[in-house]
Amino acid sequence: PKRFKSQLPPFKYCITWQSLGTPAMPVKLSFAVLLVLTVHIVVVHCYDDSSCSVSPKATRGCPMALNTGAVGSCMFTQCSAARGPTYCKLGTCFCIDGYCRYPASTIHVQARRCRASVPHSTCHLTRTCWKGGLTSSSCVKGSCMCRSGMHIDCNGGCAPGWYPIGYEAPAELNATVNFEEEMELDRQEDLEIAANVAMFSLWVGFGAALLFGAVVVVRRRSRAMTSGSLEYKKLRDDKLLVA
Repeated sequence: PKRFKSQLPPFKYCITWQSLGTPAMPVKLSFAVLLVLTVHIVVVHCYDDSSCSVSPKATRGCPMALNTGAVGSCMFTQCSAARGPTYCKLGTCFCIDGYCRYPASTIHVQARRCRASVPHSTCHLTRTCWKGGLTSSSCVKGSCMCRSGMHIDCNGGCAPGWYPIGYEAPAELNATVNFEEEMELDRQEDLEIAANVAMFSLWVGFGAALLFGAVVVVRRRSRAMTSGSLEYKKLRDDKLLVA
């Protein structure tokens, strides 16, 4: 049987100094790097609660505040279920290990609740959180916390379900809930999530502009080097002709 050999040349794609000089290459390179970064961060997170026996915990501690860390009272009843994962000590409800009180302010008049702290994640400088999930975590006084009602999964991201892996929720909890206070906290968290996404977008835009500028500088330098080499060759050829 006859074998047909393709006449098409093998497809090769690489970035060279000459290719950077083309008009469209800086835009293509910037867009490619930006796309890879965005997909890596915003990609849908696959929750994993089965590959570990306990949830990973943050080791940096909770945001500093001049208070005891209490989120409610259990003097006469159990801790309210609306507070999240808590334990009762001497008539006061506290967040369990790996969770922080929210709001983290020193003086507050609204209700408090416990939010999971994202391990190995801080936002003191960037003011944005992405390791736990861009739309499932937010920056709270320099610390990244999951939204209320979420826990840390085996991958270190925020997953649905308030109680951590390997923790059994108390059988009896106070079901009393102040809906107005809880809705106010929910609105506050929604604003923080919106600010988190907006800040991430600003950082991505800044990075894209910086990358684009760097590629343009490299392109101009490459053109200058090529032009200088051609001028030198022309001058050398002219001298040889005169001689």
